[in-house]
Amino acid sequence: MDAKMEDAPDDPQWARGETTLMELLIQLVEGKLKYLVAKDVGGTAMGLAEPVLPGGMLLLPGSFNPVHEGHEEMGKQAANMLGRPCNHVLLELCVTNADKGVIDVESMHRRIEKAVHRGNQVLASGAMLFQQKAEMFPGSSFVVGFDTYRRILDAKYYAPAGCMDGSSPGQQREWTLNALRQLHRCRVQFVVAGRMDSGDFKTIVTHPIMDLPQDLAGMFRELPDFRNDISSTALRQKSLDTAPVL
Repeated sequence: MDAKMEDAPDDPQWARGETTLMELLIQLVEGKLKYLVAKDVGGTAMGLAEPVLPGGMLLLPGSFNPVHEGHEEMGKQAANMLGRPCNHVLLELCVTNADKGVIDVESMHRRIEKAVHRGNQVLASGAMLFQQKAEMFPGSSFVVGFDTYRRILDAKYYAPAGCMDGSSPGQQREWTLNALRQLHRCRVQFVVAGRMDSGDFKTIVTHPIMDLPQDLAGMFRELPDFRNDISSTALRQKSLDTAPVL
């Protein structure tokens, strides 16, 4: 199905309802779809399989367990910074996390439902690594926090199998730069929001992870004047602490 994200909620492709969001998620997990997009249509979480997306999308990757206003405000401010409309911001949820493993379908469905009922659009994909995301959505801007920025520059994700242990800093830098240049060829950029980390509020200006060569210098941009210390982990813990004891 082909549809543009700016289609109205009453567009027949959204209203058709031939396949439920859960069925689409199962197809995604089984590898039958590359991605889907979900949004609220008349109070129901609806999905489209692989709709055509406008160029220059802003993708905000995360696990969204749960989604909160910090995610939403970060996306809005990034859109404003880049001069993009807010409806070009999508929360991006991958079925597999490089560090956390596979998310079960029912959990994904709950997270997406909560997100779209708050007025967000969600892109769910099977693209686990940023290289895969960049190849699938070339020309996009990824809106990330400082912790994700640090992982993007972590050589362990790019080292050949079995080569990380005992490798030199120079080798690790070369692996990382090679990976960044592959991303650069896909015309993507990263907008990075500051975040509390080990007791300090860190940004790419105050705590740069590595010096980049001139050809990659503009790949990472700071999201200025943004700070929101809400975390999904803290919200989950608060929910557990306040849950009634049965």
